[in-house]
Amino acid sequence: MNKLKSLVAVFCIVFSITASAQLGTSSPYSRFGLGDLQGNVFPAYNALGGGVTALSSTNSVNPSNPASYTSFRPNSFLFSTGGLHKTTKIQNSTDKQVANNSAFSHLTIAFPINRKLGASIGMLPYSNIGYMLSARDNDANADMIYSGDGGVSKVYFGGAYEPFKGFSVGMNASYLFGGLNRRKNLNFDDESFLDSRSNSSINLKGYYYELGLMYKKQLADEKEVSFGLTANNNSSIRAKRTNIVETISGANEIVKDTALSSVEWGDINLPQYISTGVSYRDGKKWLLVADYSMQNWADYSLLGEGDDLKNSTCLSGGLQYTPEFNSVTKYYKRMQYRLGAAYSNTPLMLNDTQLKEMSVSFGFGIPVRKSRTKYDVSLTLGQRGTTDNNLIKEQFLRFGLSVSYDGIWFVKRKYD
Repeated sequence: MNKLKSLVAVFCIVFSITASAQLGTSSPYSRFGLGDLQGNVFPAYNALGGGVTALSSTNSVNPSNPASYTSFRPNSFLFSTGGLHKTTKIQNSTDKQVANNSAFSHLTIAFPINRKLGASIGMLPYSNIGYMLSARDNDANADMIYSGDGGVSKVYFGGAYEPFKGFSVGMNASYLFGGLNRRKNLNFDDESFLDSRSNSSINLKGYYYELGLMYKKQLADEKEVSFGLTANNNSSIRAKRTNIVETISGANEIVKDTALSSVEWGDINLPQYISTGVSYRDGKKWLLVADYSMQNWADYSLLGEGDDLKNSTCLSGGLQYTPEFNSVTKYYKRMQYRLGAAYSNTPLMLNDTQLKEMSVSFGFGIPVRKSRTKYDVSLTLGQRGTTDNNLIKEQFLRFGLSVSYDGIWFVKRKYD
């Protein structure tokens, strides 16, 4: 119980520190919708290309499919946390720049309840906004500056039930919360003119639910194939939007007048999502995964307003190889080697071009046998967008590191 109390204390401390922290971004494309959607932030799964809908494990948590929570060993207690760093080269047809962002990625706890029930709780980033753009109005001799920041986080609690061997069903109840800020500044060259600025701030909070199914079929000794499905319906999240437009003067931006100050209440419509996947295991040596997902972002709306988003699709897959899981003499043979790739049509449609994103990834799982701890490392190389049609291309390198602990609880002490 002392170990349990310590882990709960760590959870509470990290939760309080990271409740407002987000996975940073510097992408101009984050100004649309809810910003950059984070997707899967676990390094172990990023290294597999993100194909995890049909993946379950006895010693790792997969919140992407809550049906996987029935796979934990009896009396086990799983704890995982980590962080990500992203370096992005942003360029158009004439200019380019490099941005760096680092942040907390996830915090999860999972445990079995009995032989047929399992549960998990955790905190994950959902989306981020972070951009600054400028344009020149030659007619007015003024600079226009657009900027934004903020993000949305997700706290989830999930449970799973295995009604019969090989088939499980699960559900995550998730609470979204956060704030998104979008600003505009108009700065005149003539200092006798009053500049103006506006800020649209959106605060949101609400619940939504995700359903997961998983079926496992034993093919032969230590060979297994699994099929997974996750989905959610259109969900309404409560939102408040505060709009302020002001005229300002001087370098210190002294407010001269408030032209508009309004508060609106409404809903954000999160569109339907569905993902299917398959995985194949050959003992503890080989693991292959593949996923296909889609989301109806054309149905997205904020306080009744759309954002010209399109339906998105993603195809991903990967493999994992462990040379010799129980090797005593060769440590590198106990490590897990991962490789993956992903291709997606993003929700962004700009200048009649739907943006594509492509990535390749690889990584390692590094077990520490004596302490029941595992370190996972991933490195993803990818590209989003294009410089054609006056658009922006982003080339990124994303590094992830997580630490997981597989403990034991509710085991009675024995005395001689």
